[in-house]
Amino acid sequence: MKSIRILAIMLTVFAVTTGFSLENTTVPQAEILSGGPPKDGIPAILHPKMVPAHRAGFLKDDDVVIALEVDGQFRAYPIRILTWHEVVNDATERTPFVVSF
Repeated sequence: MKSIRILAIMLTVFAVTTGFSLENTTVPQAEILSGGPPKDGIPAILHPKMVPAHRAGFLKDDDVVIALEVDGQFRAYPIRILTWHEVVNDATERTPFVVSF
């Protein structure tokens, strides 16, 4: 019973700190476990530094990227980097946008 009380306290703290309520779950709360890093545990890239493709020495010819065009500007976001950050907040002069992986 002690572990159930500890779990209930942890779930209450989780709900209070994240704003995510587990009150109406159909799965028993004791079976709900943390699935990864805490909120803000994976830092977004806030101001990505762009370089021309021919100067991107860190890229390999077979690296996969998410490519897009915004306001006539072409951008490439390497999956190898997005695997670690998952979110890039970027902007052109006119248009803010998010790249999410």
